[in-house]
Amino acid sequence: MNIPGLRNPPSSLLAFLLVWAFGGMAPAALAANCGGGGAACGCGDTVTVATTLATDLGPCTGNGLYVKSGVALDCAGHTVSGSNLPGAWYGISLDMATGGAVRNCRVTAFRRGIRIRGGGLNTVADNEIFLNKYGIDVALASTDNRIEGNAIHDQRDEGIHVGTGAHRTVIVDNEIWNTKREHIYLLAADDCRIEGNMLRASRRAAIYVKNSDRNQVIGNTVRDRAVQVRGDSSDNVFTGNDLTGNGFIVDAQLSPEGVWLFPHDNLFSGGSIRNTGYCFRFYGAYDNLATAIGTDGRCVPITEGARGELVPYGNSVEVVPLS
Repeated sequence: MNIPGLRNPPSSLLAFLLVWAFGGMAPAALAANCGGGGAACGCGDTVTVATTLATDLGPCTGNGLYVKSGVALDCAGHTVSGSNLPGAWYGISLDMATGGAVRNCRVTAFRRGIRIRGGGLNTVADNEIFLNKYGIDVALASTDNRIEGNAIHDQRDEGIHVGTGAHRTVIVDNEIWNTKREHIYLLAADDCRIEGNMLRASRRAAIYVKNSDRNQVIGNTVRDRAVQVRGDSSDNVFTGNDLTGNGFIVDAQLSPEGVWLFPHDNLFSGGSIRNTGYCFRFYGAYDNLATAIGTDGRCVPITEGARGELVPYGNSVEVVPLS
């Protein structure tokens, strides 16, 4: 937020201004069930039947809304807002839900804009998620969820975090920008698909794959930051991704237990790398293969270095000129 005459305003002031901008803090009330033809939803309520919001909700001092299994919430472009302070943990939560959906919502000023925790087969689509700590968080081994067509911007940490055991998550056709750390982070999540996303202006990796296997990363447009594969990550396939301003980093990592973990047997093909000095950097990585990578001739195809006492071996990069 730009405030004339005030540089780097404190977070407490930003929170106050956010509350003021939305017309005051929502009063505390006993959480209830809501939705359908019943009473309007309030902060902390649980949506139990298919619902289209008629008004904005918040700012909420606590959580925004919970969505039950099999229930679709359509915000119709309305905003669910928090206080940006402790207590406003989740904007919209699919907690242990299966087959739920959240669409057309604007979610802001929570620690996690939309959270999927446990359960699975949920859909988060066509939302605008902005000015939270995390945009979308998939936790507690929730599986087979779909995250599609969202605009996710200006998060204070990560855009989309896919946590341990959140396998088979599909992340397609999202636009993510101005993220303080990673745009998309997979942590011990296997068999996911990341496809057709537009990623720009992060401060860390655009896509970060850590200790994760058999994921498909296809046809993404990446600006400014690297695509990074770390730790014990193997058999991931990267196809037709277009990178500008950075390349791929494949590197070993020391685990909390003090064991070095090495990425290996990852495949990269097609796509392009432009306007950067390095195409592929392998540190303590082995048996990774890149073929038919288009470049503008500005990047060194392969750079290698030891890490965790492992000297890289078996890595191969083939580049071709862009027409």
